[in-house]
Amino acid sequence: MEILKKEQFNEYLYEYYKEHYGERDTDIWYEQPAVNVWVFGRDGKYITLKSHILTGEVEEQIE
Repeated sequence: MEILKKEQFNEYLYEYYKEHYGERDTDIWYEQPAVNVWVFGRDGKYITLKSHILTGEVEEQIE
């Protein structure tokens, strides 16, 4: 197996974000800590989406 490319991570993360959260102009986006991780703020919470480097499966963590 090969590690996915940045474009693939973006596709998996965007689709997960859109399906589970829906796009909002009020979301606050933070600098990516890694190529396979997106972090945004919504309603006073920090939401981290992480795409697995081989499969693309997305996990979320809410703080």
